[in-house]
Amino acid sequence: MKSYDNNGKLVGEINHFRTTDGKSVTTNTQYNTHNGHVAKQNISVQDSKTGKVSTTTTIGGKLLP
Repeated sequence: MKSYDNNGKLVGEINHFRTTDGKSVTTNTQYNTHNGHVAKQNISVQDSKTGKVSTTTTIGGKLLP
């Protein structure tokens, strides 16, 4: 899902997918509205067997699509 500001610029997107081993991955990417570069990305991974969630945050870059 992508979010845009009132001027039509991309400001954020959320992606969700599952890996072949059953883990659930959600990425939340926020973009800088001035230049369109990635400002921050949060990645959450939930293990389907244990239910544990691990979170990674990157600032100024992007790890996953």
